[in-house]
Parts: sequence; structure tokens; C-alpha cells
Amino acid sequence: MLKKIIGVVVLLAAIGVGTGIYLFYKKPETVDDKKGIAVTAIELAKEFGANEQAANTKYLNKVIEVSGVVSETEQNQDGGLMVILDTGDPMAGVQCAMREKGIQVQKGKEMTIKGFCSGSGITGVSLTDCIIKQ
Repeated sequence: MLKKIIGVVVLLAAIGVGTGIYLFYKKPETVDDKKGIAVTAIELAKEFGANEQAANTKYLNKVIEVSGVVSETEQNQDGGLMVILDTGDPMAGVQCAMREKGIQVQKGKEMTIKGFCSGSGITGVSLTDCIIKQ
């Protein structure tokens, strides 16, 4: 009986170690190879403004491809580029935290940005791990 208990404990420990190693070396998810939900910046802001809970269900933690005009760019606290797409409301844009540092984006340019939607806040809808869709 003691041998069976020790065997089960060793088996469970091996499964736990194996799972831990797998999760440690697993690459993080990126937007590169995923198809995103296509939406304009204006539509996205309207959906979050009208019903945030429904918009969260539709977009939160999902890859989206947002099209719009760049209203401004700024540097975030990590030194990366933050691109803000115009939504028609100067107080609430779509904020896109770009993955790569050092890229150049022109104000007033129409573009499509792909990233993970991380929800809505005081300053608008936020996207992370963003790339420029070609």
C-alpha cells in the first residue's frame, strides 16, 4: 500500500514538473499569425461607449484590426511608441501600444493596426502588442 502511495506522489510530481517546464518555455501569444476582427476606430469607440459589457464580450483579449487616422503619437513609460487613432472624440481615442520600438508613424495618415484589445478606460480603447498591418 505504501508503495502505491509513493508511486502516485512521484507520478503527480513528474506531471507537475513537466507542466511547469512546458509553461516556462512556451512562447507568448502574438498577433502575427492570427486573423483579427476588422473594425474602424470610430466603430470601436462607439461600441464601447454604447455598451461596454457587450463590447468587452466581443473584443476583450481578442486580436482586432483597427483602421483609422493617426491623431497623435507619443512615447509610453516603457519607451515604446503609442499610436492614437482618431475616433471623432478628442478625449477618447484608440490607443495602440506598438510592439517594436523605433518605428515611424506620420500624424494624419490612414492605417490599420493589429493588436490585442485590452478594454476601455478613461482615455479610450487600448490595444497591446500592436503591429502595422501591411
